[in-house]
Amino acid sequence: MRTALTSAMLTLLLPIPASAHGSGEAIGPGNVWSHWSAEPWVVISLMVSFGLYGLGVRSIWSHAGLGRGISPARVFSYAGGGAILVIALVSPLDPLGDTLLTAHMVQHILLVGVAPPLLLVGFPGAALPWSLPRRMRCALGRKSGVRTIAKHTTFLIRPLPACAVHGIALWLWHAPALFEAALRNEAIHALEHITFFTTAILFWQSLARAGRSTATVPSGIAAGFLTLIHGGFLGALITFSPSLLYPWYRQEPERWSLSPLADQQLAGLIMWVPATLVYLLACLVLAARLLTASVAYRKPVQQSS
Repeated sequence: MRTALTSAMLTLLLPIPASAHGSGEAIGPGNVWSHWSAEPWVVISLMVSFGLYGLGVRSIWSHAGLGRGISPARVFSYAGGGAILVIALVSPLDPLGDTLLTAHMVQHILLVGVAPPLLLVGFPGAALPWSLPRRMRCALGRKSGVRTIAKHTTFLIRPLPACAVHGIALWLWHAPALFEAALRNEAIHALEHITFFTTAILFWQSLARAGRSTATVPSGIAAGFLTLIHGGFLGALITFSPSLLYPWYRQEPERWSLSPLADQQLAGLIMWVPATLVYLLACLVLAARLLTASVAYRKPVQQSS
């Protein structure tokens, strides 16, 4: 019951990126720092989510003791994830995505490969319930609707289904037609960001759950490796495309002394190499978990012999 409630409430705590490009204003090296994004939904979402997280951590520490339940290191990780979201959605990186595909791709990598794991390490699913009054926590725990939703969505937190959902989102939104539509329409671009972020949260949460047991670690490694392969392949396709895939960027990269095709190649490389390293690191962490458990299991046998 506790796990179901935590899973159902997890997405309520995490900030939902919903900013959009579409201003059409090209940004050059000389005026980049004068362009900041202050989308009300993004700012409010960040403030509410981190406010609730802070209240939850304070409540846990007041009951269990300072640093217990959720360690300071985990709180620092959550704060780091929040800082990454600010860089991706509030800093000049966001409006710069109108001018450079490279900047747009960096933003996507931050939203799917950097911010989600940092946020999840902070145990937001544990902190959120403690930010609510005790009566409300108990009432939510008794709600049949919460239990029903959790029951029917649990399978999505398994590594391979989560990998599939996240992979579909990545490929669909990088298809030229949808990518261009998101650049030209604020509502579509907001939907793109929300889809990237929520499916990434789902994917990284599935890997975290897989790492809790040696029986599920192999499926987590498989999901991470599959994401590494298809994500790298998508980055390679963008890198080696002989023609411009996204006409939106046919002129503006020249402000940064880049041809449109060079900008596209650099964007593809960013999606290909750094993102691949992130997923590779996740696979290595899970593999280390498996090896550590194997060594711990063998030690008593050797000592007894």
